[in-house]
Amino acid sequence: MPSNLRHPFTNRAKAFAFIILFVLGTYSPAFSQTEGGKIGATLHFQQTLIMQANNNFPSPYSGQNSFLSKEPPALSVTSNFFLNVYLPDEFRVTFNPELSGGKALSGALGIAGFPNGDAFRIGKPTPQLSSGEYYLRKTLSLSGPNSANGGSRLTFVLGKFSIVDFFDHNAYSNDARTQFMNWALMNNGAWDYPADTRGYIPGFVAEFISPTYTLRFAATMQTNSANGPNFDPNIAKAHGFTLQGGYAYRLGHLPGKIRLLLYYNTGRFGSYTEAATNPIYDHNIVLTRQYGRTKVGFGVNIQQKLCRHVGLFARIGWDNGQSEAWSYTEIDRTVSVGILTEPDLFGRKYDTFGIGGAVDGLSNAHRAYLASGGYGFIIGDGKLPHYGLESVLETFYSFRVNKLLALSADYQFVINPAYNMDRGPIDVFGIRAHVSI
Repeated sequence: MPSNLRHPFTNRAKAFAFIILFVLGTYSPAFSQTEGGKIGATLHFQQTLIMQANNNFPSPYSGQNSFLSKEPPALSVTSNFFLNVYLPDEFRVTFNPELSGGKALSGALGIAGFPNGDAFRIGKPTPQLSSGEYYLRKTLSLSGPNSANGGSRLTFVLGKFSIVDFFDHNAYSNDARTQFMNWALMNNGAWDYPADTRGYIPGFVAEFISPTYTLRFAATMQTNSANGPNFDPNIAKAHGFTLQGGYAYRLGHLPGKIRLLLYYNTGRFGSYTEAATNPIYDHNIVLTRQYGRTKVGFGVNIQQKLCRHVGLFARIGWDNGQSEAWSYTEIDRTVSVGILTEPDLFGRKYDTFGIGGAVDGLSNAHRAYLASGGYGFIIGDGKLPHYGLESVLETFYSFRVNKLLALSADYQFVINPAYNMDRGPIDVFGIRAHVSI
């Protein structure tokens, strides 16, 4: 029987399931319980729906990882329940199961700074439940019992988590569910941070936090394949180290923060140069993988309040770009900047408006590999005769409907998608609905 007749109500059933989840999440109450300030629990819920469509842009040729010039709109849906259990002696257990489904435009391929920041959490079109993150946190107060509310403290985290919850934070561009959605804006694109397909990794984080200075260090596992779901058990040969220092300052009366990030990844990575130049590999970087390869890089992250309702963010990032992109995306150099406002138009003081841009590039080895006909896990048009910096402009307006629901209209303009001057530019139009309790 033809597949379109075998399950005539499949698409309708999926859509109905998404709507039910959305409604249930909207009206599910958060709860908390405390006993003398020692024991308690909180439960929060979020659901984000992102619908995007693109124009029929110029595309003289394409490859297996190209962004498609003609395709229907795409809808992605993610849902999370955030459970925090507070235990005596400042221990906390966090469990964050995730339900995700739908799809991204072109299967989340063809643009290094991809337009949908929730896309990497989508494993299959059919809704899939995953464990998400789960970890134990211990806090040691260094300046009295109220240190967690502004004093100095040490924290230690052990478990499976999203490392970007601890590093590269920026108040004005860090959350694709409420702020900028482009990958090159919501995080430092050149930071190939350790993560599985859905963005989580087992590891350990240690933090020193004070009102002025912060210092963080993480040791994590790696996956056993690029953008893969499984972790490499050979921890001695496959791991990642991340170090970040932060400083809070004031320009006059306006607060700002600057953060410097350094990272070192090693694992069973492939080599761009070997794949491009050695004919036995036939431009297939998977065949060149071996332990001992490394990726190192740095990032600078700035947030600055400009006035009461306007904040600025800026990031700079670089990695050595010799080993294949492994976890996040295929960006080796990046510069991004933008502003986020609370315009307070017509009394709508909880609405937000943002505009930002990023310019991204590749290392010489990465560029030569793509030009030779190679493919990464995100990009690859089969050839790259005319390389150009990939540039992204994004602007959005988020309309706060009520305390639970925000609706956003988003527009992104992409020049030289996948660093290819022969294709594009691309217009991407989006609508986002976000429920948070």
